[in-house]
Amino acid sequence: MIFPIGTDRPLQRPTLINHLLILLNLFAFCIVVVGTGMQGSNYDWVVETFGLSREHHEWWRFITYGLIHAGPMHLIGNIVTLWVFGPNVEDRFGRSGYLLFYLAGGAIAGLAHLAAGPALVIGASGAISAVTGAFLVLFPRTVVRTFVFFFLIGLFNIPAIWYICFAIARDALGAGLSGSNVSYAAHFGGYGYGFTVAMVLLLTGVLAREDYDLFFMFRQFKRRQEIREAIREGQERVRRDDSKAQRVVVEVPEIPIEIAQARAALSRAISTNDRASLPALYASLIATVEAGRRVHAELPQSLEVLSRRAQVDLANRLFEAGERAAAARAYRGFLSLYEKDPESGVVRVMLALVMVRYLEQQQQARALLETALSALKDRDAEHADLARTLLSEIDASPKNPAGA
Repeated sequence: MIFPIGTDRPLQRPTLINHLLILLNLFAFCIVVVGTGMQGSNYDWVVETFGLSREHHEWWRFITYGLIHAGPMHLIGNIVTLWVFGPNVEDRFGRSGYLLFYLAGGAIAGLAHLAAGPALVIGASGAISAVTGAFLVLFPRTVVRTFVFFFLIGLFNIPAIWYICFAIARDALGAGLSGSNVSYAAHFGGYGYGFTVAMVLLLTGVLAREDYDLFFMFRQFKRRQEIREAIREGQERVRRDDSKAQRVVVEVPEIPIEIAQARAALSRAISTNDRASLPALYASLIATVEAGRRVHAELPQSLEVLSRRAQVDLANRLFEAGERAAAARAYRGFLSLYEKDPESGVVRVMLALVMVRYLEQQQQARALLETALSALKDRDAEHADLARTLLSEIDASPKNPAGA
């Protein structure tokens, strides 16, 4: 028995729609239990009235069939999966987008079931499979915290790509066995729909790519191939040079081990959501980079900047912890390395917020806000409104005196 408990990707906004969907499923189940006792003619009437089949396929059944469950274990399995994987997908799709995606996923899964056979189907598994299919594309590099009760008992961290692929393989095995009352066609319809929608949104740029998604894995794989190819070509070149009795000396710049360790420790604290350690670890990284640059002037200042997603998470958590100056430095570090990133407009607004309200740098923040507004336009009304508010505060504040 394997139960997912959570993931290690931090959320950028509070979860709402996913929790409401869970509550709606629980409420519907309680109504059915109280009204029918999950047996007898009354329960049969509920299933036949709200379930979906080739014989009964009115449009509203494509929604209601996902609210009826065959028993507590059927419900718990679906709710746990939705609880773990839904919040991150909602975080990326947005609340209204996630709700439409979930409902459409249930409908597509229902159509896949109707195409496969005439049996009546109930349960939210199809819509939840759509959520996990999207999760596979958006967050394959995350870790799923899992409770295992099998030969081993305990909590284990499993890469999301392996966990979801195992679930899909388990469904494929179940589909190959006869005698099951599970609609595997609905599961595969949901997986396919969720995977396709997430891929299309990333390919078209509707969703900005980040370090957790499938495309980042492809880029990393391609980069490793390029590195291996470069090493192979270098080795061949050295062998050719050796055959000519020539000695080739190649200087390869390396990151000092102290800086690499400081970066790794900070990245680990971010991925495990160890908020209490972040200020000290970030200060340690800055000090280590500065010490390294005093010894090796060619080392870039950008070594104190992490990957784009980790750097944004770091800056946001420092801001939430009240470490305003450190947050401002982290935001500036992001902009220095990822100036053209799709999130740069939001980062500029957050940096300006810190400068205006906490660091008394109102006039210096004006250019940041004007650049952010031109980048945000109508794509992020919330941050655009905040930028305009900050500009109003700057206009209302006393001007900094000019130096004589």
